[in-house]
Amino acid sequence: MDIHRCRFVDFTPHTITSLAFSHQSTRKFTPTDLRLAVGRANGNIEIWNPRHNWVHEQTLQGGKNRSIEGLVWSIWDNIVPRLFSIGGSTTITEWDLKTGLPLKNHDCNAGIIWSVACSADGRKLAVGCDDGSVVIIDISGGPGSLEHESILQRQDSRVLSITWHENDLVIGGCADGRVRVWNFKQNDSNKARLVSTLRVDKSKKESTLIWSVISLPTQGQFVTGDSTGSIKFWDVQHFVLQQSFEVHDADVLCLASDLTGEKIFSAGVDRKIFNFNLLKSEDGNSKWINSSNRLLHTNDVRSMCTFESKGANFLVSGGVERTIVVNSVNNLHDGPYRKLPITLQDPNIIVNLSNRYVIMWQDQTIKIWKILSDIQNKKLVSKLTLADDSNITSVAISANGKFLAVGRLTGIKIFKLTETTDERNQIHLKVNRIESKLLENFNSRYLTFTPKDLLLIVSADNELISFKVNINANEGEDDVGEIEFINDNQDVIEYELPEELVTKSKLSHIQNINNLKISENGSQVAISRLNGSVEIVDLDNTESYRLVKLSSAATALEFTSRNTLVLVNSENKLYEFNVSKESINSAKLLTSWSKRNSEFLPSKFMNLQTKCSGIFNDTLNDTRIWLFGDNWLCFFDLNYNIPIDEKFGNTGNRQNNQQFNIKEKKRINKKKRRNSSIVMTISEATNTVDDSINEDYLEDNDEELLANGESVEIIDGIDSEFARSLRQTEINRIKAESNGTVNQENIDELEKSFWMTQKYSSLMLVDKFGANEIIVIERPVFQLPSAPAFKLNKIHV
Repeated sequence: MDIHRCRFVDFTPHTITSLAFSHQSTRKFTPTDLRLAVGRANGNIEIWNPRHNWVHEQTLQGGKNRSIEGLVWSIWDNIVPRLFSIGGSTTITEWDLKTGLPLKNHDCNAGIIWSVACSADGRKLAVGCDDGSVVIIDISGGPGSLEHESILQRQDSRVLSITWHENDLVIGGCADGRVRVWNFKQNDSNKARLVSTLRVDKSKKESTLIWSVISLPTQGQFVTGDSTGSIKFWDVQHFVLQQSFEVHDADVLCLASDLTGEKIFSAGVDRKIFNFNLLKSEDGNSKWINSSNRLLHTNDVRSMCTFESKGANFLVSGGVERTIVVNSVNNLHDGPYRKLPITLQDPNIIVNLSNRYVIMWQDQTIKIWKILSDIQNKKLVSKLTLADDSNITSVAISANGKFLAVGRLTGIKIFKLTETTDERNQIHLKVNRIESKLLENFNSRYLTFTPKDLLLIVSADNELISFKVNINANEGEDDVGEIEFINDNQDVIEYELPEELVTKSKLSHIQNINNLKISENGSQVAISRLNGSVEIVDLDNTESYRLVKLSSAATALEFTSRNTLVLVNSENKLYEFNVSKESINSAKLLTSWSKRNSEFLPSKFMNLQTKCSGIFNDTLNDTRIWLFGDNWLCFFDLNYNIPIDEKFGNTGNRQNNQQFNIKEKKRINKKKRRNSSIVMTISEATNTVDDSINEDYLEDNDEELLANGESVEIIDGIDSEFARSLRQTEINRIKAESNGTVNQENIDELEKSFWMTQKYSSLMLVDKFGANEIIVIERPVFQLPSAPAFKLNKIHV
């Protein structure tokens, strides 16, 4: 088999500018709705789920010349979590997570917003502006409600950072080296007035900028970080400086604290993360000490946030390096950490076999390369930049390589691709736009061409819509005006999808479609949702039905040549389903291979940290499927069973949580037994979340259990304990049949049934590229362009 290993695709993730957890740290159990919002310099906001080893759920698309400079969540009572952002304008935006579009843009009628903070009760926002204004916005009216409440007493300096102290004080760090405190107590005569102005150390070369400020209500203090590299602790009652640390070699850009307010973390331009601990003496006095620091980033750290709950603690940071770094609040100095992949869960690359194109899109730009002979290698034949400001959500190319569809949340555009060769035998690609007023009126999150001349899209409202197109229109014609690619007067078909499932989650985007695949004959469509639902749509008779409800969302799926559907969920479990409607709720739902092997997958596959990003069929062996993730590539042959033996690591209980060695598992299990509660454990080895249930706790805490999610093996309603019992029974039966031995026949069967390599890094796409060809597209981190980083002093021993 020929493998095309490509590293020429110049995808470059954007700088991380802001991080925010949806919930405040709590002493209770971790909420199932916990999410991490990641803002980037191109205006995109990524939504991550920390469960199942960090899953990238969706991206809220930004636009040209937009940047996310601040993110906050608001949540109280039974209101759904609300996400707000700021970015280089006078407007604050509330986002609709379901559609991915702004729900409300509120103009503060002041200067450009530099900072934003949410009050402790989640009902008000404070925004700091470059003209010195601090505007209070009332958001207590619910989603979409932002009302101007007041402007605090004015001053002239830009408010670079801002925070609330409980609900009574607003504290702002300004560009003139001063910290200003405004009173916001209700029914107080001095409400909205400036009650204190504090000065920090001056720099000899330039004015001091207070980039970060956080409040510590439990300690009666607040903390500032400034451009001199100083961390200062202030008394919030008397407004006096209590302690100061000059530990950073450059600007301090972000601060974070733990749940108790006894740990402070600081980071900035010098790349280091410092940890300060509150040391309490026997006489009742306390003081802060610089306990440790660690170098985890290769460039500036722009943002940092923490979350703690029973059994879970996260310290997440990011910046110019572009990668999200996940660490532990309790073990910063020497604990394991993880850098999340720079590649996208939903690949932004497609290939075309007929013309051997590689197509990548980012922001408003599409690049098309053509793979040539071994001598000529490859050539960039087209670079297309859209005039619109909206970022591209998806791109599709027709099977004959002649038409390109570009989806955005503001409309769909179609281009005709005409390949020509000049007198020097150089290949060129002519790109012409095809006007269609019909398509311009539809937004799209996913789109694809089908073999039956349909353009299929998934809209922002999760509608599945098809348009009749003519893929072979005007073959050989160069005049774009004569192309009849689409009839704007046609009746658009909107398919009626199964009724949305009722879930415990309050998040609106949990019903969103996250995968769309077409069968080889173009008659069926498979879609999956973030709530674990997998649905089949028959394009011929417009009939649809729910195939299965998984315990976690599918990260990748694909139709096989055997007319079955294979998928991998976020727990790295592989299933194969029969897709006929008659198989629903019957013993025929799972194929014979899946019944035998889905619960006995090799531990090497189950223990992968990164999620499966794609699946494709082997071109020569119709029973072999290929899967890939960020740093791995493997295949399963569905014609062979996977041997069950300790040698292959698939005889233990519940492999989906085997993330560490036996000694580590024993230690964690002992800890679980000591805690009579439902525990969500963070693995110190991988920063993953693991649900475990203590039966003694269930009787009096049914509501708490439901609020934190039930463990479902495959289909809702199956008891997990019963499933584990069945699994062990199956293991014993298979062992008895094979006399419990590992023989050469078993080893040969494993080699035929499964293969994996981890020799690749940052895989953006792996796909078939011909009868006996595979294309592997990488984007190694070391090849990413990077701004000059702060140079730290090195000690040579």
